[in-house]
Amino acid sequence: MDKNINEPNAVPSGRVFVCGGGHQGLTMAAHLALNGVEVTLWNRTASHIEEIIATHKIECSGIVSGTATIENVSTAISEVFSDFIMVTTPSNAHKDVARQLAPFVHRDTIIVLNPGRTFGAMEFAQTLMECGVQELPHIAETQTIVYTCRRSDKNSTMIFALKNDVKIAALRAADTRYIIDRMPECLQPYFSPAESTIVTSLSNVGMVLHCAPVLMNIGWIETEKVYFKYYYDGISPSVAHFLEKIDKERICVAKMLGYEIESTPDWLRRTYHVTGSNFYECIRNNIAYKEIDAPHTIKHRYLLEDIPCGLVPIEDVAVKTGVKVPNITTVIDLACAMLDTDLRKTGRKYQVDLLR
Repeated sequence: MDKNINEPNAVPSGRVFVCGGGHQGLTMAAHLALNGVEVTLWNRTASHIEEIIATHKIECSGIVSGTATIENVSTAISEVFSDFIMVTTPSNAHKDVARQLAPFVHRDTIIVLNPGRTFGAMEFAQTLMECGVQELPHIAETQTIVYTCRRSDKNSTMIFALKNDVKIAALRAADTRYIIDRMPECLQPYFSPAESTIVTSLSNVGMVLHCAPVLMNIGWIETEKVYFKYYYDGISPSVAHFLEKIDKERICVAKMLGYEIESTPDWLRRTYHVTGSNFYECIRNNIAYKEIDAPHTIKHRYLLEDIPCGLVPIEDVAVKTGVKVPNITTVIDLACAMLDTDLRKTGRKYQVDLLR
């Protein structure tokens, strides 16, 4: 795959195209615009961004505050495209986004998946090639989203934190530094290069933090008029202990592929500067998680995205390399049963020789 990615040539313009108008898309667009960056915004569903289309304004509060002005907002990619693209859609929409971008991208385009989840950059590149793109753009993925945030209304968002040292890697290692250097200056300090997209993919902590707690709190999630904080109330000591087992299986899969990756508690300590001797203490000591509400339905991205684009590809690699991941398998099985959907069928899968 790398041989089809060209050497860096032209430097993209200073404009940033934020592709996706959800929690992170609105937050990133607002943050960049408030720092003087020309921003365009796209979302495939018009009703989700209709107020921003009408006003070109996003209200931002939290650690970054102000009224951001967005240069152009549209449901038509042709109207907002630029050569530096921050994809902020859920990862289960990456294939569709790649298909829609395919007619416009070229060898000097930069695409950053925020985040790629597990093997997102590889899937994105494969989809572009299937659409007839002969010269691939520079494609990178991040380990996680850079913001802890929540969209609070159709044109407003709140930023609880910006994460430190978010790992980023390009499909070709030489492109990683090139991409970071061309990011807006207000974002560059929050990213650090990883040696490979395998590292960013297997360091996807979302699949550890999101899936099992939803399944273990279904009764509360589906009870009307019950509202609770996802991390503070939903992750009890016993739930945290189970998450540790999933985390260890993830690390074992990475080790089988020849990579050492950090545990989720170590990631929390590094990213949020929290203290804690174990998984539960690190969660409880993270102030940025304090106000995050639990979802109101199990048909939520914590399952619909993080199972097929996180745990399923991890399990697939584990099966092909002989690593035992019984706890990950249990979570996938339970999610499939509860949602009455075969998430393995729609999940990401790759041949092991493509990962090495």
